[in-house]
Amino acid sequence: MCFLNFILSLLPGILWMYFVYRSDKFEPEPIKTVIMVFFWGFIIFIPTMLIEIGIKDLFGFTGRISSIFEAVGTAYFVTGLVEEFMKFGVVLFGVYYAKEFDEPVDGIVYSSAAALGFASIENFMYMNQYGTQVILLRGPLSTLGHILFSSMWGYGLGRGKNHPKIARRLAVTGLLFAALAHGTFNFILMSPIIFGYNIGMSIAFFILPFTYGLWVLLRIRIKKSESISPYNPDAEEDDYNVFDDMNDIA
Repeated sequence: MCFLNFILSLLPGILWMYFVYRSDKFEPEPIKTVIMVFFWGFIIFIPTMLIEIGIKDLFGFTGRISSIFEAVGTAYFVTGLVEEFMKFGVVLFGVYYAKEFDEPVDGIVYSSAAALGFASIENFMYMNQYGTQVILLRGPLSTLGHILFSSMWGYGLGRGKNHPKIARRLAVTGLLFAALAHGTFNFILMSPIIFGYNIGMSIAFFILPFTYGLWVLLRIRIKKSESISPYNPDAEEDDYNVFDDMNDIA
């Protein structure tokens, strides 16, 4: 059963990665490099969990989400910020300065690879703890969520390649928006615990339009990245302006 859970935990990540990889139309990234980043996302799960445990202990969080304070702290500052920062580090230090990272959409491809590696091992842990059936929800929803969150800073890294003077700002802005989206996603799912079953379940259903909105933003970012790719024969000029921080990265 453990081996079956492992295989099933990988399948959603592989399928979502295939979708993102196909979006890189003009200069596809080397498969081996994408797999490498996926594997690194897989590996950072354990140190990420250790950091999260340390932060929870520091702030006295019990893990039972017994108050709104603990829910907000866990969702945004423990899970959201820490997990996005760790995935961000994989791409920044693992591939961002490599020659393969040479067009805006590459940021989304590699951020997705790191995110899906992380999500896959997370799926495996949840399946072992709560049963194989949880993949039916985590596969199409939580696994996708990791792509949607990380694509925010991935897009920032990709745009930063063409705008080195503001690359740091783009990356940090994307990282903060990713942590915010990740935290909000988790907070919505915690609603039944925080507010009680009836009210909480009503709030929890907002996860669907929230996820769909992030999906639309991902599609916009991919389209924009491809339209300004240096390998696109009909590429637009990449005139970045301050409003892109909100309109494109967020």
